[in-house]
Amino acid sequence: MGTPPMLYGRSVEQARIERLIAGARTGRGGAAVIRGAPGIGKTALLDHAADAADGTLALRCAGSPCEAGQPFAGLDLLLRPVRDGFDALPGAAADRLRALSEPCPAGEVDLVPVRLAFLALLRRIAGERPVLCLVDDAQWLDPASADVLAFAARRLAAEPVALLAADRGEETFRSSGLPDIRPDALEPHEAAALLRDGGGGLSPLAVERVVAEADGNPLALRLLAGCLTPGQRAGRINPFTFHDGTRPIRGPVLDEAAERLDALPARTRTLLLAAAADDARDAARLAAAASRLGASAADLAPAERAGLVEAAGTAVAFTHPLVRAASYQHATASERRAVHRALADRAGREDPEARAWHRAAAALGRGEDVAAELERAGEWSGDRRAYLCYARAAELTPDGGVRAHRLAAAARSASEAGLFGAAAELAARAAPLAADTLTRAELAQVGAAVEFECGSPGRAARTLVEGALPIVRRDPAEALLMLADAVRCGWHAGDPGLVREAADALRAVRPPGHSPAADLARAVAEAAGPAGGAGGLGGLLGSLADEPGRRLAAACLALADGAHEAASRFARDCRDAAGRLPYALQVLAHAQIDRGRHREAREAAEEGLRLAGGRHRSGHLSCLLGWLAAVEGDERRCADLVAAGTEHARAERITPTVSLGTWALALLDLGHGRHDEALARLEDVPESAPEAGPVATVVRQASDRVEAAVRCRRPERARRPLALLEDRAAKHPSPTALALLERCRGQLAPRDEAEHHFARAAELLGREGGNTYERARTELLYGEWLRRARRRAEAHRHLALAVELFTTVDARVWAERARAELGAAGVAGPAAGADRGPAGGGPGAGGLTHQELQVVRLAAAGATNREIAARLYLSPRTVGNHLYRAYPKLGVRTRAELRRLDFGAGSGRPGE
Repeated sequence: MGTPPMLYGRSVEQARIERLIAGARTGRGGAAVIRGAPGIGKTALLDHAADAADGTLALRCAGSPCEAGQPFAGLDLLLRPVRDGFDALPGAAADRLRALSEPCPAGEVDLVPVRLAFLALLRRIAGERPVLCLVDDAQWLDPASADVLAFAARRLAAEPVALLAADRGEETFRSSGLPDIRPDALEPHEAAALLRDGGGGLSPLAVERVVAEADGNPLALRLLAGCLTPGQRAGRINPFTFHDGTRPIRGPVLDEAAERLDALPARTRTLLLAAAADDARDAARLAAAASRLGASAADLAPAERAGLVEAAGTAVAFTHPLVRAASYQHATASERRAVHRALADRAGREDPEARAWHRAAAALGRGEDVAAELERAGEWSGDRRAYLCYARAAELTPDGGVRAHRLAAAARSASEAGLFGAAAELAARAAPLAADTLTRAELAQVGAAVEFECGSPGRAARTLVEGALPIVRRDPAEALLMLADAVRCGWHAGDPGLVREAADALRAVRPPGHSPAADLARAVAEAAGPAGGAGGLGGLLGSLADEPGRRLAAACLALADGAHEAASRFARDCRDAAGRLPYALQVLAHAQIDRGRHREAREAAEEGLRLAGGRHRSGHLSCLLGWLAAVEGDERRCADLVAAGTEHARAERITPTVSLGTWALALLDLGHGRHDEALARLEDVPESAPEAGPVATVVRQASDRVEAAVRCRRPERARRPLALLEDRAAKHPSPTALALLERCRGQLAPRDEAEHHFARAAELLGREGGNTYERARTELLYGEWLRRARRRAEAHRHLALAVELFTTVDARVWAERARAELGAAGVAGPAAGADRGPAGGGPGAGGLTHQELQVVRLAAAGATNREIAARLYLSPRTVGNHLYRAYPKLGVRTRAELRRLDFGAGSGRPGE
């Protein structure tokens, strides 16, 4: 079950209520008053108390303004469910309680007998089961009922009875001495979670605005979110006046505020309207605008006395966010327009954006003058604010062609702000109006950005190619950028044919003059070609600082293996581009993995996943985190992340993401010694993935496939990945690619040739900037080879280094394997807690050789002799001999008996 509505951020209050009820269950009752502003969640806490009091007798009532003058009206409502219990009381007490529903003049109220009768009734019915009394809206409770309830509440300490009352103010039960529970305003993250989990479908920008407007009040959050139009739900809310264009809000709090507004002088209402129409809440600005409407700062006093606003220093604040809504909605449309005109005049040249928005709020129908002013405001704003300005300008634009241009600009800004749903909606609205080829090209870019993040990168590439070709002659620079991006999208789709098509079109573009951007675009085309050549990209990235350069950086970083510094710079540059940042963090995470910096990679990927606005991006980042979990040996987390990450990718046939997820599961199998499963998974990677994928990923997948084949004793199945590795290392001879090639050759070479390859691989990876994880894998394989060659002292040096390196990258399962090898070499590994004998000093504890202990651990976990042999580089016959010698030492005769022994943390079938 999810968190009940309006209980976000209420764990402290819930705990106090639960303790109160628990005390009543054990005969130690008590009472408390929940105090807070309207909508803060008092009723929700009473509801929680009722839910938490299962098995108790819950009595409930609520005060009402229309009954506040009728003595005992609240008490009568509370006791209606237990009227049958009156008969068990002494006659006078029963009669007095029965008379509660009868009219009683206020001057003839006799409180004492009612107090005693009510307390006696509670004691009697609580003798059967605990009682919980819940009183809502206590501020409207009649004084007689409040007196009787307070009298009883002070006498519940030795009774199985709890009483909770909810009150807006401080008056009710003030002198009773009852403890208070005061819910605070929700923190912004709690308010945002409430809105998101409420299923309202608000965009992130709309959530941000509603959270700011509601000021942590749960009721205000719900009502303000509900009053938004579809466009406002997409984030298109006037940044200076929240309630401009919203739907009317209904409810008791609004009705009460409207009654108090009606009692104010006209000039005071005008001043409040001006305050409600200006989010700045600046007293000087408010007074200047109000003076244009015949009001002054002195007119604020009646509103302050009525408890509607508070003036502190230079700010004017409403006492409740819904009072502000009422102040704006209570005015007529003409009054609101007049106030916005006054605020626009006040803003003048000092704040041109505020002037434009207030003029837009005052507009009747479409008008090019106001629309153009908003468009100008958008040109100097950031992506999010530009999106709002362009979209509102489009709504006010009379001409269809100009409107299409402004809608396209709004869609582009929304996309760059990470608001992909809004971007798609605006682009769809612009498409029927767009006759100009440049506008259509701009819409193609928006559609491709949305498709890339949320749908299929292949379709995104196709959209960019088709959108760029018509503008090659008219705007070759823009066409160049679009086609370079199409190469990137095709690359991420894992579609070599699409990559070649986009690269061919890119090579055909001839931009005028010479620029670094043109050089980089040509380098992108070359990198995507059959011969590769991505090495030249990294050096060009540093020369691109403008927006076109940033777009090209995004296009080429996927192809530029080894451009780690460029990836870091790109991520820094995208900190102010919310739509591009998750992708930049993905690129950075891959770059960190290529260097073996797994902690940094995890941080970047987790941040990217939190910010990701589309299923493609979140899926790929989930698989990337799954790969890191595989390195750690975290079976469940890896499986969950890969399952979540590949669901969309499989449906859309996004090969690189599926390949990454498959590789993660294979690496998990490889680390746990499930070599047959690892080989099967790696051989299941789509054939197109190596051709379209980044070099670093391809060579590492190939090297893992070679290792899995060797450990399965099927070297013939290593030929294909070895050939692929040789081809990629020849085209892109990076130290990592050459080292992995040497490592694989070492595993496949005859005994007298293998050492040269292992030593060369270790030397290449040991250089500055080498991949720590791959170096550790190499040291482990080298150490295993040395141990089998009975060169134990040398093996110890490499295996100890492997343990150390694996530990630095949190590769726990691999570190354990290296420790086991150290033990097999006759040396205890660092922190080798898994190398102890059976726990508790049981039969045979300490009597096994290290090799026997390793064998029986795996056998006890259910591994077959063949699986144990593959894990420990032994023959199945040798495994059988070890078990034959170990059984008498342990006092067992069968594997079933072996499984009952505790072999410590290192036991467990590979993968468990």
